[in-house]
Amino acid sequence: MISFFRKSAFAVLLTGNLVACGARQPQPQKVETHAICNAIYYWRTTFELTAVDESFLQRHNIKRIYLRMFDVAAEFNPDTDSYEAVPIATTRFLPDEFTMQVSKDIEIVPTVYITLDALRAMQGDEAKYAGLIVERLRAMASYNNCGKIREMQFDCDWTASTRASYAKVCRIACKSLHTDSIALSTTIRLHQLAEDAPPVDCGVLMLYNTGALKNPDTRNSILDIDDVRPYLHKRKCDIPLDYAYPTFGWGVKFHDGKFQRIVTHPETELLGEGDTIRIERPTADDVLAVKTLVEKELGIPSRCNILYHLDKEQLKYYTDNEIAEIYARR
Repeated sequence: MISFFRKSAFAVLLTGNLVACGARQPQPQKVETHAICNAIYYWRTTFELTAVDESFLQRHNIKRIYLRMFDVAAEFNPDTDSYEAVPIATTRFLPDEFTMQVSKDIEIVPTVYITLDALRAMQGDEAKYAGLIVERLRAMASYNNCGKIREMQFDCDWTASTRASYAKVCRIACKSLHTDSIALSTTIRLHQLAEDAPPVDCGVLMLYNTGALKNPDTRNSILDIDDVRPYLHKRKCDIPLDYAYPTFGWGVKFHDGKFQRIVTHPETELLGEGDTIRIERPTADDVLAVKTLVEKELGIPSRCNILYHLDKEQLKYYTDNEIAEIYARR
């Protein structure tokens, strides 16, 4: 796998020009976003489509995969006595023939998750990091035969204090990508609906992880319509939005009422005295109720409904008819 970062800093190793940032940058000119279709996230550290995965994609006419390429996290550099943004958890592509096959039929959207600590570490150096992230996404997509790239996506839970820095990163990334007619999208959490949108072409409203995970009184932190409803009346975010819905579950473990951790396989977890596990898995009815509410308040998605995520062990809890209902555009 190609690496673009030295251990001591977030530095590009390929040749290529980074985009400079002036004191004030104009809003990037929008590029035309791509076609309406069904889409899905792929959020693992190894990209390998099984026969079951391929069958699911075909049955549901899924033509776009939002593929997490790597995360950007903050790492302490003792040489500079400061934190720097560095890539971690890079996705490996196995085997090559799968990526070559999927790229012929399905559009890949290279996606990067930027932690809040990494975003704070970027402050003052947004131009440098925006260029490095885009360059690494471009190189990984090319190296792994991901086909023609029409869009890239940034996933970041930015807050009011980091909004300006994230906007700079997005603006500079947009300017670079638009030279090749590539759009930039961003995820939008529910609390971000009330904020000005980052300077990107479009967004994906994340309709999962809506509740307080660590609160023992939470009913379902993955999706609860009562957690979603209050945010939909506060929309200020004015970019075109698609919607991402959860098709996964987990267990949330507590000891004497205090949060311990997320349990991937709660059915096999051993429990000691004082241990409890809250099982969370939105039903199709839960998802469809939220979908109806969101479309009533915000309108139908700009281009697509998106499932999170492509995992046969999670998707087996939903029937083909239920998946089709979640994808349906009315």
